[in-house]
Amino acid sequence: MKILCMMPAAKGVYPPEAEERRIAVMKSYATAATQIDVDYMPDVSGFSPWGGLGGPLEADKMARAHEFSAQRAVQAEKDGYDAFCPYGLLDIGVLEARKRVSIPVVGQAEAAMLHCAMLGQPFASCSYMPGNEDHTRAHAASLGLEKSLVAITAIGIPNSEYPQRRKELVEQFVRCTREARDQGAALMGYVAMSICPGGVPAAELSAASGFPVLDALACQIATAEWWHRTGLPTSLLRSPRA
Repeated sequence: MKILCMMPAAKGVYPPEAEERRIAVMKSYATAATQIDVDYMPDVSGFSPWGGLGGPLEADKMARAHEFSAQRAVQAEKDGYDAFCPYGLLDIGVLEARKRVSIPVVGQAEAAMLHCAMLGQPFASCSYMPGNEDHTRAHAASLGLEKSLVAITAIGIPNSEYPQRRKELVEQFVRCTREARDQGAALMGYVAMSICPGGVPAAELSAASGFPVLDALACQIATAEWWHRTGLPTSLLRSPRA
């Protein structure tokens, strides 16, 4: 099958090194049976996934980002792709795209949380900076998993600084897993992409922390592959589920 993964911004929004690293990570999930290509949003939305101090998302910029993502999904279907997978836990354009295409559209946050539900375990989230806790809770609630999300943690370092502060990133992630465990979580199931796998692979973070870490990108690709193989109608891919 052929999957199109989409960067959560137009070309040039990320610095070249950060852009290339993310593209390489996404393509690394390809297999003999699954081709993964990566492209960008068709235009600049104003939303920047790079750096920043966290806080509530700006509604007008996110609305444009959702629209541009949906437009790219339409083009992906025309180009013969079997699934569309936007990069990042914001699941940019997923709901909008599902109204316009017949191929599976799979969000990373949705896929990761539904894998947690399949495991039947209480889970925690880990983001870059504090400030978007309400968004995370609302996303879990839309999937009927508000009671399963038992801890919300943050690294406290902007994602633009991770490459040069990798050791500190791992140390702060370990701290987050301790907080999560203390609050009753059984795994870190909702981890921002620049942390894992963009910054550090899930296996390395699990080894460092002694705590299970779920790779949301792996969940997204696996869900897209599964949906393609089942041949089920994409109308069954609906959110919210609560």
